[in-house]
This record gives sequence, structure tokens and C-alpha cells, in this order.
Amino acid sequence: MARAAGFEGPGVSPAVTRAADVLNAQDDAPCVLEGHILERIPFRKNRYLFGDESGRVVVEIENDSFGHLTVTPRDRVRLMGHVDWSSKRPNEVEVDALAIIE
Repeated sequence: MARAAGFEGPGVSPAVTRAADVLNAQDDAPCVLEGHILERIPFRKNRYLFGDESGRVVVEIENDSFGHLTVTPRDRVRLMGHVDWSSKRPNEVEVDALAIIE
């Protein structure tokens, strides 16, 4: 499993590596998730449903984060980003980078 870049140590939340753990993670906790982008969420800009063996979570992926990649639900991807907390909805992941993995 890849790790999030940046400082790791006292005062920093551990990286979230499972979709199920996003819902209870602290705001801005680093995330490195591996699984599948299952579908685009209608009427929510840049929001997708991501799933791994632990569950599903909403992720925000800006169009430029895809770069030149075309991703389908069959592709296994690695998403790197951080938890985005809101009092009005369940935690989501704001994705900074993604890669297709084998």
C-alpha cells in the first residue's frame, strides 16, 4: 500500500487506507485508498462513488486530476488525498492525485 506524502509523526492523523474508515476520520486526515471508482454521482459536481473491500465512500475528483487517464469501474485505482469533513453530510475524500494500478 502506498503512503501519503508529507510529515508523519506526533500531531498528525494516521493515513486512512480503507473506505470504511473515512466516515470516522478527522478532517484533513491523509488518505491513500485502493479500489474502484464505481459511478459518477448525479447532480453533485466532481463527485464519484468509490468502493474497496471495506465499503463505499464519496470522493471528489476534479477533472484535471484525471490528466490523460480514462478510468472505468473495472480499473483498480489508487486515490491520494485527504478527508473533507462537513456537519451537513458524511465525510468525503478530496482527491489530489490518482493512478491506475494493476
